[in-house]
Amino acid sequence: MYSRNYEKPEIEISFGHPYLRTINYIRTEHNSDWSFHVHSHEDSLEISYVLRGKGAVYCDGRFFTLTEGDIVIKNPMISHAESSDAADPIEQVCLCIDGLKVDDNFNNVFPIDSLSPIVKSGEKKSLLDALFRDMLMQTVNINTPDIKYINALLKIILTIIYQQTKQFITKRENIECGKLMHEVRMYIEKHYTEDISLEKIAENFHLSVYYLARQFKKYTGFTMNTYILSCKIGEAQRRLIFTNDTITEIAEKCGYTNLSYFYVTFRKKVGCTPKAYKIMYTQNHNG
Repeated sequence: MYSRNYEKPEIEISFGHPYLRTINYIRTEHNSDWSFHVHSHEDSLEISYVLRGKGAVYCDGRFFTLTEGDIVIKNPMISHAESSDAADPIEQVCLCIDGLKVDDNFNNVFPIDSLSPIVKSGEKKSLLDALFRDMLMQTVNINTPDIKYINALLKIILTIIYQQTKQFITKRENIECGKLMHEVRMYIEKHYTEDISLEKIAENFHLSVYYLARQFKKYTGFTMNTYILSCKIGEAQRRLIFTNDTITEIAEKCGYTNLSYFYVTFRKKVGCTPKAYKIMYTQNHNG
């Protein structure tokens, strides 16, 4: 026998009045070259959950791989695109959510770690599998879905995701500096194809080079040069998968005037040549 008492929490988690606007089920085993091109949602939150398989997502200027149990948070106005792994087709559920209000964030914005929109389900994977499949069953196999029950499931899912991300969210006492570093990151993502450097960015924001370098590393986990490189290579990865641009065109659009240097940098960062990478994600291979 086991028994434990709990005191009433001082602050309860509040999500406002979230409700499910749309649910999409994606299963790509019969369409191995499936992809969804770049788009964004103006005023709603989208959460994707990978039930099985592997894939890739381009989100907020960066490129990430997906595997089962991964949760992808796509906040309003964040550009994103997805594709399925040809050898291990993806199966996922995508929820479009409205009415969300978490703490002092904007409407329908879910607080996540600034480095990645991917939340790992970890030990909660089996529970999330069951919750997402139950929600899917309620909307597909029942003539008259119980909306209240579906939105109750949604709140449970949001609570679990919130708990999974809580330890990674920037601490409140550093919020002002965090906002500044966010502006710096946005500036880099807008200008990374240009001839920018730590010194030029520091001058633009009227900061010392030392302060900017130290704070940027603290709040993003990256050095400035590494982050600029990640933006360039992430855009190259996106274009290799989602456009018909030649490799030369992609190199130029990502800020590389020297094609050989682009090849060397891409291979060092990704582990293969641009051509091999494109083939890996756009053609179905046996084995």
